[in-house]
Amino acid sequence: MKAIKILITGLSIILFQHSLFGQQGAWKFNAGYSVAIPAGNLKNLVEETSLRGWSASVMYSVTKEAYVGIASGFQDFYQKYPREILHGEGSDVSAVVSNSIQVIPIMLKGKYNFSQEGRVQPFAAMAAGGNFIQYNKYYGQFVDSRSKFGFAAQPEIGVHIPIGKMRRIGLEVSAAYSIMPFKYNDADGLNHLAVKAGVGIPLQR
Repeated sequence: MKAIKILITGLSIILFQHSLFGQQGAWKFNAGYSVAIPAGNLKNLVEETSLRGWSASVMYSVTKEAYVGIASGFQDFYQKYPREILHGEGSDVSAVVSNSIQVIPIMLKGKYNFSQEGRVQPFAAMAAGGNFIQYNKYYGQFVDSRSKFGFAAQPEIGVHIPIGKMRRIGLEVSAAYSIMPFKYNDADGLNHLAVKAGVGIPLQR
C-alpha cells in the first residue's frame, strides 16, 4: 500500500508541475519490446532468457535535460525441466516440474538526457515503486501458486536516436537492471537484466 501511495503522490506532483509550467515542458510517451536475462537466484528457477516482455512510460520534461513520470512493463519467465522423482513424506512422485513467473512493475521514473544534439544521445534513468508478482511452480498437474505486491527498482542507461526531419520522434535502446525482492518457496529474488528497444513519441506539439 505504501508503494501505491507513493505513486499517487508522485503522479499528483507531475500533474501539478504540468499545470503550473504547461508551456515550459512537454509530455512524452515511450513504449518498446523487452528481453530479460535472469540474474541471481532467479537463474536457479529459470535459466532461459525471457523473450516475452514490454515496457512503457509517460514522462514530463521538467527541464530540457530532465524528465519525470510513471513507468510500467511486463516480463514473463518460464522454464520446464525434465521429469524427475520428487521425494515426499512416505512416498515418491514422478513429475515434470516447471516454473512460471510474471512481473508487472509500476514505478516512478526519473530520466536525464546528457545531450540533445547529435545522432546518438545518451541518457540515464532510475525508477522505483511497486511490483505485481505471480509465481507458479507446477508439479505435473499440481501447482504451488503465490501472488504478491512488492518493491521494484530499476537503474537504466541507454541512447536516444532521433529520426525524421523534425527529429521529434526517436528510437531508444537501453539496458536496465531490475531489482525485485521476493521470497517464497525456492524463490529468493527475481532480479534480472533487461535489454529494451522502443520508440519515444511526443504527446504535444
